[in-house]
Amino acid sequence: MSAAPQAPLFVREMGLPARFGLYFLLGLFLLALDARYTTLAQVRAGVNALLHPAQMALAWPWEWAQHVAGFFVTHGELVVDNARLREQRDRLGMDLQDRHALVAENERLRALLNLPTRPGMSAVVGEIMETAPDPFSRKVVINRGSGHGIQPGLPVVDAVGLIGQVTRVFPWTAEVTLLTDRDQDAPVQNLRTGLRLIVSGQGSDNQLVIRFLDMHADVQAGDLLHTSGIDGVYPAGIPVAEVVRTEPPRHTPFASAYCRPLAGVGRYRHIAVLRPEPAVAAPASKGGRR
Repeated sequence: MSAAPQAPLFVREMGLPARFGLYFLLGLFLLALDARYTTLAQVRAGVNALLHPAQMALAWPWEWAQHVAGFFVTHGELVVDNARLREQRDRLGMDLQDRHALVAENERLRALLNLPTRPGMSAVVGEIMETAPDPFSRKVVINRGSGHGIQPGLPVVDAVGLIGQVTRVFPWTAEVTLLTDRDQDAPVQNLRTGLRLIVSGQGSDNQLVIRFLDMHADVQAGDLLHTSGIDGVYPAGIPVAEVVRTEPPRHTPFASAYCRPLAGVGRYRHIAVLRPEPAVAAPASKGGRR
């Protein structure tokens, strides 16, 4: 005969549905209690204080990744902006240089246009196009020729003084031999003493020389030399040079004087060619002798 079942010593635990219902009711009760009396505010604050370090630790990798990505994005934008600003700076620098060049060129052109008028002469303003390739000659080519009334032998000046002489002429261009060429001479007159001299080129744009100078000639540093006009080529009164120093005779009976050209020989682009104005014929008399 089988033994009768005995009662369990301990009561079995509640099932899952019963526990879920109990927790659900407890949650509703706590929600109602907190909404009515805010009794769980301090509990939430304490739990938040406990969980905050964990939240920060979990959020740090994402924030670090965002900072790194932002750094590279910002660095790329700065590189692009830096390149753009450098290009803009270079462009503005070139524009500023062009502006300075234009201002200087306008000043020289205005000075050329304001050349003092000489009786029977008119000025033809031109521009230097190129220089002679020969290093032993001082010659330039200008953009004015026979089509503009230019002839060989005409003097060439700038706003300050004498530059040279037209030596060859073509239809639309002309060759100008500068005053500093070794084969170029110009008769001048000392403004202080009236002494007539001849200055010659030495192949340098910064120096002229007076050769075969009498050792007793009154020539001093600082004397100004203008064209004398006795050769029939250069009109009288054009500024030419300033005496820098004199040298006593050496193995010859003649002294020498070295001068500085007053004009911008070899420096400026624009020049003026002095040409004689055509003579105006006298009007014929209307009435004749009867």
